[in-house]
Amino acid sequence: MRRPFHRLFVAASLAGGAILFLAAGCADSGASAPGPADTLAGATPVFDVRSVTLDARNRPDSSLLVRLRDLGVTHLTLVSFGWQETASSTNIGVDTTKGWYSESHAGIRTLARQAEALGMDVILKPHIWVGGYDEAQDRSDIGFDTATDWAEWEADYRRFLMLYARLAAEVDADALVLGTELTRAATERPDFWRDLAAEARTVYDGKLTYAANWHEAYQRIQFWEVLDYVGVQAYFPLTDAEDPSLATLRKGWRPHRAALAEIHERTGRPILLTEVGYRSAVGAAEAPWTWPERDNGAVPDSSLQARCYQAFLSTVGRAPWMKGGIIWKWHPPSEIEGPTAFTPQGKPAERVLRRWFTDATADTSRTASPSTSSRTAR
Repeated sequence: MRRPFHRLFVAASLAGGAILFLAAGCADSGASAPGPADTLAGATPVFDVRSVTLDARNRPDSSLLVRLRDLGVTHLTLVSFGWQETASSTNIGVDTTKGWYSESHAGIRTLARQAEALGMDVILKPHIWVGGYDEAQDRSDIGFDTATDWAEWEADYRRFLMLYARLAAEVDADALVLGTELTRAATERPDFWRDLAAEARTVYDGKLTYAANWHEAYQRIQFWEVLDYVGVQAYFPLTDAEDPSLATLRKGWRPHRAALAEIHERTGRPILLTEVGYRSAVGAAEAPWTWPERDNGAVPDSSLQARCYQAFLSTVGRAPWMKGGIIWKWHPPSEIEGPTAFTPQGKPAERVLRRWFTDATADTSRTASPSTSSRTAR
């Protein structure tokens, strides 16, 4: 889930050659006042890992992390990148000094220190970015037809990931994500990931997971037994209704909740939703994975975004097998994207998160319902 602006850096880096080759119960009332279950939601925080992905082009003011702590956030998730020219390339480019502040080694070190001072942990979540301007390329397609090509790519990926395993150890990260949405590589080459997990544990003693895509991929992974959590990129479709009620959204979660419970039973591992997010736009519940930048006709709807979060938290938030969820995403105030973007900050969804992420002492007067209008541009 990235933004076109970032591709300028990708293309420049690849072209310049200056990189090292080695990513339950509210009334069915839409946006009406919270019902008894939502008031009760503040009794104890939901799952243990209450995280947001922090995406900062420049060094954020320290007040941003204070705001997140006060929201009930327990972990900052920081995304960094390796660069691959095409899905069939065997080389991965790495530059740990460039990119956005929250993606660089220096930025990660500083943010980790600031988070620790505020009582928060860090999750490192490396991604592979494929191509420059070509939006059609997908990291899930990375794969090869020969053993030689697989071996070359796996050697480069191992070098890339171990950079972040060592960094995770250095900053005392609570968890490290071994890979993100690499569907073909993860499903066709399970032994590689078992070996990679073992190697990562030689330098890093925190928790390990892999971020598998929601669309069947997480059910096909064969190496969950060597990891600590089943990681799922949770952009599950909920309904094709344009303006769905909270009850409809909760109903949409039922089959996904059942599938997640089943994989927990099968693997014996807790579930960590490595990404969960909703645009503040009409259609957010039908196709949560859609980038706002690719939906130029999107109509802002911050109330729907808030209901989507409320449905998510009230259906799986208390599940005993849920370790946590990582909200996509958060920015410094000066870098917030447009009114239909994923971030919940400054929108009714932020109040929903606060209600569920904080404890019984939270001021429930501030959790009054998101707006009475179903379409708000925030």
